[in-house]
Amino acid sequence: MRLNDLTSKILGGGMITRDEAMSLLDAPLEDLRISSKAITERFFKEKVELCCISNGKCGNCTENCKFCSQSRRFDTEIGQSRLKSVDEFFAEAKYNNDRGVHRFSIVTSGLRLPPNEVKQVGAAFKKISSELKIRCCGSLGLLSREELKYLKDCGLTRFHNNLETSRRFFPQICTTHTYDQKLETLRNAHEVGLEVCSGCIIGMGEDFNDRIDIAFTLREVGSVSTPINILNPIKGTPLEGRPILGEEEIERTVALFRHILPRTVLRTAGGRLLIRDFYTKLFDFGINAEITGDMLTTKGLTIASDISDAIAAQKVVQRIDAPEA
Repeated sequence: MRLNDLTSKILGGGMITRDEAMSLLDAPLEDLRISSKAITERFFKEKVELCCISNGKCGNCTENCKFCSQSRRFDTEIGQSRLKSVDEFFAEAKYNNDRGVHRFSIVTSGLRLPPNEVKQVGAAFKKISSELKIRCCGSLGLLSREELKYLKDCGLTRFHNNLETSRRFFPQICTTHTYDQKLETLRNAHEVGLEVCSGCIIGMGEDFNDRIDIAFTLREVGSVSTPINILNPIKGTPLEGRPILGEEEIERTVALFRHILPRTVLRTAGGRLLIRDFYTKLFDFGINAEITGDMLTTKGLTIASDISDAIAAQKVVQRIDAPEA
């Protein structure tokens, strides 16, 4: 099927097949840009959403994810920290709330939080959700269905757990937990009424087939927000020698995700400083959200600069609750 026909199918509310997605690999990049921009504008108009993350507990992770600076298995010289207090989380949330950020996510290292720390994070969500407009999100590991329900009752609205890569490639990245454990956590979050946020890291050695597989899996789990991280090769990790992806490969990848996930918010995340020279061009390839401020253990961009860049690109900085009908 021609790209124009696929675009019309998506704009009319249809979803493309995997074979149709594969055909996009040969489409001219400029044609993909035009198509992606039309799809994003159809379902989201010109809105750009900002979220921020709090490094709630850092380091000493038992897992062996090859990209991660927080694993205790790698010599990355990343410090360790205890779980932040309720007041510390609230102060961070208020700072971002007052500057126009729409979502505040507490992110913790480790496979899962212990029960006493789940309660502490729940107390933070209660205080934030009752006193501020900013929405509460969380990336807290492989929590149980009961824990997710408890946190939802405390004010959590969206739960994040990245799939990271395709099922095929995942064992090349992590062997201490499984793809199915991640999928079960996302299903549990969805079943208790939480929105699901899940995405990937590109540039770890996967190919375009893997990236297409990721996007279709995310469609199956009902991800409403998908962070697309670009690998920042961190010294001391097994992936420290990986080359940084080029501009056209990143643009084509984002366009693929937009065509497969037309109603999902696509969010630039880790690795943004690596693409500072061209990242605003990704608005035309399907990006309509950003993680603003610093990442977990690497630098990001400031809230003011992100808002300024969005306005310069003629975007409206506004929370996205659901795609336009």
